[in-house]
Amino acid sequence: MIDRQIEDFLLAQTETFMKPAKDVAVLIDEHNVAHAKLLLSQYKYSNVPVITKKKEFVGILGLTEIVEFENAHDFFYEKSTQTDISEIVNNEIETVQINYSFEDILRKLTKQSFLPVLNDKEFVGIIPRQEILKAFSAFVHDFPKHYRIEKIPENEKNLKK
Repeated sequence: MIDRQIEDFLLAQTETFMKPAKDVAVLIDEHNVAHAKLLLSQYKYSNVPVITKKKEFVGILGLTEIVEFENAHDFFYEKSTQTDISEIVNNEIETVQINYSFEDILRKLTKQSFLPVLNDKEFVGIIPRQEILKAFSAFVHDFPKHYRIEKIPENEKNLKK
């Protein structure tokens, strides 16, 4: 478990770690592969969330999935304009619900550049790894200005458990 004072300090570094859905580039699951490739390359994103028209989270799509699709199908442009991204989306992705805990974020964010945030199935935003790193940067620089840190003597460590 994360020490309560440390978690409180980290959480105070930002109003929320979440970037709301309205500020996130997304793809609709009915978009075709060619459209997805254009969006990813134009905005230089490695991955983006994929949602339905009803704003339900489907998964993420990135250039990796597109290249794998192209390689598997002897890529030709017509195929990419006729294939919905729902056929190649990565839906084995970690997510958190809107009532996430900081510990949950840390555990799940180690393998992804962002965590989709859901309210049941509805996509409500993302938590970018960058925001967590900013909070930790503030922690290592500013925590000692607000809290006293001292080493616990060896003979007292077992008493703290």
